[in-house]
Amino acid sequence: MQGVFVVIVGFVFSLASIFNPTVAILSVADFSWLPVIGILIMLLGAFECIDAVFSLEVCDFMQRMNAGALDLIFGTLLIFDISDTPDRLSLMIALYLLTRSVLQAVFAMKLKISQLGFNLFISAVSFVLGLMVWLQWPTSESWFFSFGLSTNLVFRGLLMIYLSIYIRRKMSPAYR
Repeated sequence: MQGVFVVIVGFVFSLASIFNPTVAILSVADFSWLPVIGILIMLLGAFECIDAVFSLEVCDFMQRMNAGALDLIFGTLLIFDISDTPDRLSLMIALYLLTRSVLQAVFAMKLKISQLGFNLFISAVSFVLGLMVWLQWPTSESWFFSFGLSTNLVFRGLLMIYLSIYIRRKMSPAYR
């Protein structure tokens, strides 16, 4: 259910970033939907950290806690440091996307997660989005930063859905 919610919210904010790029949120103008996306990423990080506490294996705990802490810290910085210069903001977003994609790929390979190809594909998409934000291509406007983060949320949600379907199938008696 969480994955479906993340996909829908990410998709809505991706479209909103394109079609309504000049929205002013939290009394901050010219930063598109970034404050709301920061709140979503911060909440996802908090849920990931809570999920880590209930993990049964140390590797699973470390993976979830690292990803959750990264999301929690980045979301908080994005919310409270939003009024900074676009160059600094683009660097922060690019570093987040690049770091998140590399961590996701490394953990997927190290933990030997099934469906590795799909996981690596999503990591590659996040990496490319991070590079695009860093290079400020095709634009350095805040709507594109918002679009990149929202698109990343869509793919994260798809991965959540994909992995939950895989686990459900694997746990069913018909699979054995």
